[in-house]
Amino acid sequence: MTDNAHIHGSIDVLAFPGADDLIAAGRVEPPSAQVVEAARAQVSAGAVVVPLEAPRRKQSRSRRLLVAAAAVAAIAAGAVAYPVIGVGESKPPASASAAEFLNRMAATAAGAPETDAPYWKVHVEVDNEDDGLRQSTSWFDREGHFWSRNPDGNIQKPFAGGKLKAWPVGDQFLTWKQLESLPTDPDALEKRLGDNALGKVPALLQDAPLAPEVRAALFKIMARTEGVKLIGQVEDTKGRKGTAVQFTGRPGWMEDPATGKRTTLPAHTTRLVIDPESGKLLESYDTAKGMPDSRATYLKVGPVDKIG
Repeated sequence: MTDNAHIHGSIDVLAFPGADDLIAAGRVEPPSAQVVEAARAQVSAGAVVVPLEAPRRKQSRSRRLLVAAAAVAAIAAGAVAYPVIGVGESKPPASASAAEFLNRMAATAAGAPETDAPYWKVHVEVDNEDDGLRQSTSWFDREGHFWSRNPDGNIQKPFAGGKLKAWPVGDQFLTWKQLESLPTDPDALEKRLGDNALGKVPALLQDAPLAPEVRAALFKIMARTEGVKLIGQVEDTKGRKGTAVQFTGRPGWMEDPATGKRTTLPAHTTRLVIDPESGKLLESYDTAKGMPDSRATYLKVGPVDKIG
């Protein structure tokens, strides 16, 4: 390939204001520390460094080169600017600010420790039309055997033939042990989740005992999926500070694992409140046209060595 062919082949990729001047200018001196820091601050705030459409008024050569240099500085500094429309993608990903946050949560999740604890505990408060406002505490083992605390405080033990705790993955429901076989690659995991993968991600992030890399892959799937928006810092119903993201899914279905009966569900909007320090889900809130709102607040989710 000739040098000219290489340049022309790069123009489509560097399609941002000032790219032509940058190419014509040849070698560009490294940006100053102040420029790098400014670019990093813009990216951390969720801003898109490179605008999707150049301003219609003519810019000066120095101004256009400054914009291009700022974009290069952000990349050189290790920051990532998530464009609203990805190059070569068939659909727009999450908003720039949501993608930046969710990819950061993916890195946080990946750094969490593995667990060899024999039990998983879920203490949750729910508020919906069917159940009203109530709290429940349950435990289960890797085989899916299920313990729960009764209103009187006693713990109900599993019994022969009783239901197992399982989570929806694709067209199946998987126990803790079966979840261990889930792929950690986002592409493979999204394929495993099946149609409307985004609508199934919250059910796993809420209380499933997943390997750290699987949780990371779920955040990455959300980060690149159309329609996910960053709401910003909020407090859940218990006053805990978190960061909220929101999306509206397609109509779906719910299956009763005991009977196999499916119930069609309307499109609903889901808001997830995530602890930015740990990547854990604090609260989920669902709204749908013609249906009552539903909230679940996760008070304690994680591995334990014993029941009770």
